Amino acid sequence: MNHIGPELHADRPRVIAFGSGKGGTGKSTLCSDIARALTRHDFRVLCVDTAWSCPSLNISLACPEPAFVHSPSHPGLGDPDSHIADFIVSTGYPSVYLASLAAGRRHPFTPPALHADELMHQLHELDFDYVLLDLSPSIEVLDVGLFTLSDIPVLVTSPEPSAVRLTTQFLRHVLFRAIGYHPDAASVEGEILDMLYKQPLQLKTRELRYDAPSADSRAIIDETLTRLETYMIVNLVREGAEHDLGYVLSHALHTELQLFPRVLTSMDYADRRWFYNRRRTGMNASRTEDGLSNQVELLARNIRDISLVDMRYPRPVPTGEEAHPALRMGLNPELSRNEVRQYCRRLWEGYRRENAISLVFNDPDRRLEIADRLESLYRQVLTMPSENFSSTDVDQASKRYRSKQQKFAPPTQPPRRTKAQTPPKEVSRQSEKNVTTGNDSPATRPADGEDRIDSSHDRPAAAAEGFSDPSSRTARVESDSSSPHKRASSPPQKSPGETLARLRREASMSLQELSSRTHIGVKYLAAIEEIDLEVLPRGVYLRGYLREIARVFDIDAQEFMNEYFQYLDQA
Repeated sequence: MNHIGPELHADRPRVIAFGSGKGGTGKSTLCSDIARALTRHDFRVLCVDTAWSCPSLNISLACPEPAFVHSPSHPGLGDPDSHIADFIVSTGYPSVYLASLAAGRRHPFTPPALHADELMHQLHELDFDYVLLDLSPSIEVLDVGLFTLSDIPVLVTSPEPSAVRLTTQFLRHVLFRAIGYHPDAASVEGEILDMLYKQPLQLKTRELRYDAPSADSRAIIDETLTRLETYMIVNLVREGAEHDLGYVLSHALHTELQLFPRVLTSMDYADRRWFYNRRRTGMNASRTEDGLSNQVELLARNIRDISLVDMRYPRPVPTGEEAHPALRMGLNPELSRNEVRQYCRRLWEGYRRENAISLVFNDPDRRLEIADRLESLYRQVLTMPSENFSSTDVDQASKRYRSKQQKFAPPTQPPRRTKAQTPPKEVSRQSEKNVTTGNDSPATRPADGEDRIDSSHDRPAAAAEGFSDPSSRTARVESDSSSPHKRASSPPQKSPGETLARLRREASMSLQELSSRTHIGVKYLAAIEEIDLEVLPRGVYLRGYLREIARVFDIDAQEFMNEYFQYLDQA
């Protein structure tokens, strides 16, 4: 997660920003669809439309256009005693609310006099689980600041060359703003301003560090690059080759700016969907009131459990030739050689194919130079001695990565709030919030072509038998601590897969129905019930599958995972 803004904790919502500086990339549609997907898991969501001149998010959320109120007794945003909570309204969807900066203007055709850090502080005071920011298509100070301070800043781009160009420039502005938000920036403000004035529009991070007049300013740049973490969605993809554009663009941005966005997904452009909605409603982007595509559901799943995405794509990414091949491409070093090979081939072929990537670099010829280096790296991966990387390589790479991450370790997942409904007028300024513990966010499914290997490297040390209550788990933990070898010598009497099959039969649910409710393939569900080691996915995916299954059957997810991995260890 991003570490530029305030630390994440349970008493404030998680803020997600969708931006890129370009219009027409589908930010508003994604924002509204993801908000509705989050409410299906008992979350309360606030959507904020920052387009003060021409708001459009209300169309996707089936509510009237925000009203502009001109009254001396009705302060606008930025005035004393004003708050974003005064402009929250209900939408056409339960548990989804909308706040528009257009309604908070003090004067017509004038943006609200509001700073990004001030608005972010007000958003943190609201009683919501998630706040989704639909940033306007611009590189204004407010939008760039909100993107920089958000917990999960998501770049939404498209395959168009103009979108690639604007996304790159937007990220450069985000880097400028992040340097200014550094806690030590005020002490060397003059040096930083002089340094930034010297930079061209298409700056490189290496040149920025080279022009730093002192070691203090250079340290601020290095620390900002480590703390600033972004994500990316490539929307409006029309063909198979464009699905790899996100990985290529992320790698190019890292080469030029040393900022490596994690790719969340590529969203297909469904021509029939848009034609159908235009003919049927003319306004709303949803096929029906409840209709959401599987891609949106999977994207919302990634956002709910963003830690699994961070685990697959560790940051920061080393640039030295001595680093592990997987880490140099932004991948977890514990992935199989086949996955690293496929990813390297995606980058290599993408650099050769996508001419638009040249817009990221000052020198367009760098695109082919990087493609040649990736081809050499691809040959290196092919010559690895085994299907998995050697344990020595993985251990060394993991130690280097963990040592760098210790200083900026991401915060733990905050406890999830209850679904207690609060009227929008009272939702805003509550200081006390009802929270519960637990997080049942599932992981993503393995991509097509990925290997399925044993998950012994990612298994918990403790487990329990059956789905019992928390008090019995505490007693077992105390018993295990007094007898450390007792657990390994006495495997569970009943397979957790058999227990899962029994729960499914008691619910009169077929594997196909369970698959449709969890978005997990029938093949994997059958393998989980039968404990088929040949088909079970890797541990990082298996954990997400087990969480989602536990959610459907309303059982303790952590207990279920512990028991399942304990059984795998002893099988």
